[in-house]
Amino acid sequence: MKSKHLWLILVLAVTLLGPVSCKTSSENGDGDDSEKPNFVQDTCAGCPVESVLSTGFRFISYVKNIGGAGKISMTIGSSKGNASKEFTVAANTSYTFSADVPAQAKATASFTYSAKFPGSAGYTDVRTKNGYDCTGAPNNLQLNAR
Repeated sequence: MKSKHLWLILVLAVTLLGPVSCKTSSENGDGDDSEKPNFVQDTCAGCPVESVLSTGFRFISYVKNIGGAGKISMTIGSSKGNASKEFTVAANTSYTFSADVPAQAKATASFTYSAKFPGSAGYTDVRTKNGYDCTGAPNNLQLNAR
């Protein structure tokens, strides 16, 4: 009789536990932040942060991906519009980001532009440009490994 009760309890336990499953972060798509690209500001002693062009200037920012490899969408905006481009990045790699910003010299003018880098660190490079009037949206976005 005892073995019959034991068998019934065992069947009941297996039946109740059967539907239970374990999920890992990769199965549910959440992943941890170390697996996703995550950018922070990177130092570059003596490196230029902009250069003057005949049509305006080139914005230059130095960043490091402290996260994993993947695809990112970069956006830079000014008072005259935004530009976006997708890039493939490697894990634990330093990059130079640049974009051309159309502008003309004008002593009494100034404008602000910013580039948002993806990741939980949430680094945004924001700069105000004095002595220039923005004449169009940024263009020619590039992200190059250093």
